[in-house]
Amino acid sequence: MPSYTCLHQQEHHLGDHLIVPLRYEDRFLIMKWRNEQIYHLRQAKPLTEEDQQRYFDNVVSKLYDNPKPDQILFSYLEKGVCIGYGGLVHINWIDRNAEISFIMDTQLEKDYFAEHWSNYLTMLKKVAFSDLKLHKIYTYAFDLRPHLYPMLEANGFVREATLKDHCCFEGKYKDVVLHSFINDQYDIVNYVNCTQEQHLEILNLRNLDDVRKWMVNPEVISEENHFQFVERLKENPDRLYFAIYKDGLLVGTYNLTKEKDGVWERGIIANPNTKIKGETAKWEGIILADLSKQGIKTVTAKVKQDNPRSIKYHEKLGYQEQSRDNEYIYYILRLQ
Repeated sequence: MPSYTCLHQQEHHLGDHLIVPLRYEDRFLIMKWRNEQIYHLRQAKPLTEEDQQRYFDNVVSKLYDNPKPDQILFSYLEKGVCIGYGGLVHINWIDRNAEISFIMDTQLEKDYFAEHWSNYLTMLKKVAFSDLKLHKIYTYAFDLRPHLYPMLEANGFVREATLKDHCCFEGKYKDVVLHSFINDQYDIVNYVNCTQEQHLEILNLRNLDDVRKWMVNPEVISEENHFQFVERLKENPDRLYFAIYKDGLLVGTYNLTKEKDGVWERGIIANPNTKIKGETAKWEGIILADLSKQGIKTVTAKVKQDNPRSIKYHEKLGYQEQSRDNEYIYYILRLQ
């Protein structure tokens, strides 16, 4: 079976369904479905077997080894049988977005349209966001299948635009409707599982002047000391350190040190080079919700009194002041 150089995970499963890199053996089934559904596709005329063979030989075969292909195509299987195909097309690697393509066995459209589209989108999101770190995926649909839109919106897509009279179908102009899904997921990686490249990013963030000036220890940390520290973390269950990524970019770090049962002191760094309004609260909220599920009841924090932005942030997130001294305000947040 072929595999894509650009993907870490080649297959994605959902119950009896899965997507796998587009299989050569499915080419004529796909041709049949495309010809049956040509009315909603950007396809000028019915395909012949020669057309389809030429496409697989000259286009599809070159996608697998390309580190940045313009499309990534999958066979959609049910219990090992191909019942559809599609993928990410018109991939923009600079802006990190791609269009969604999908068609299923024509006989399944009437009764199983929403089910198969939903299954497919669930798996395709993992490819787009977890593996490729795309920022946005979208559909470009001729306004010929109104039943498509409720299904997309039920899967979290937002109707972004309508292009009026944008295509001509059977002598009449039709609209094109765009729906999009923007990546709102964060990858939260334990320091002990980070790559060397990630550790260097973390260290560079930690050593930024605008970060160090608010820290308890404002000294620059060397690479040697950082990697020694990570080694010690592997043997210390009372200290947890995480790097937070979005769209492949380091947006911050988060650490916890156990004070007593159920109570942990936390430290946080938001990357000033990637920070957008409200984002830090969003990913810390995700972490706090997960900590609560793990039985951590209370998180404490301390903030320098001359850091008004951080004070405002903590109070907005629900931290309550417990005490203060000449330098710090001490906060507490109860998770349960």
